[in-house]
Amino acid sequence: MFSQRRLGFPMLAVDPILPVMPRQVVIDGNNLLYAMREHAPIPNVGRETMVRIIERWAKTHEEEVTLVFDGPKPDKGMAQQLSGAGLDVRFSAPRTADDVIVDLIHSTKDASALRVVSADTAIVYEASARRCRHTAPIAFIAELFPPERAASHPAAKADPPQVDKPDQVTSDEAKEMLDLFDEDDGPAFDGFDAMRF
Repeated sequence: MFSQRRLGFPMLAVDPILPVMPRQVVIDGNNLLYAMREHAPIPNVGRETMVRIIERWAKTHEEEVTLVFDGPKPDKGMAQQLSGAGLDVRFSAPRTADDVIVDLIHSTKDASALRVVSADTAIVYEASARRCRHTAPIAFIAELFPPERAASHPAAKADPPQVDKPDQVTSDEAKEMLDLFDEDDGPAFDGFDAMRF
């Protein structure tokens, strides 16, 4: 590699490095939310939890994120809970989130700087046609929860829930339950009695 001096540039204390421009990431919110509920290493992921996780990821990776959800914008309090630093959270009503995302793909000036997170076929097709980077939601979840972070999460360390059901019921306990519930309440309900009325 040539030194700056040999190339005729004045010496700088730090090598000049072109700044990495933040990329724009467009996320199909509902699509990612459903995937997170199935594949994230933490339980009970809702919209607000997902927004906080993405907000932290965006800050760490210096990315600008647009998160698009289907439906109408929620009331002011909920909208504030779903907002975050470095995030542009949008709601698509009266259109679909897919339509809004496709419009974002078409309106971008530098498609190579756009990354789209969705498993929707139409969105994937449009992203490919414009030469945008595409990431499947499950792959993006792996980025949100690297193995070392997922293992350190409190939910990952929690003991499995205790089961209230005993392993075995003794014959005395079974007899007691049968005596308790063996009252004559009339004919057995077969599920079709309501149809007679």
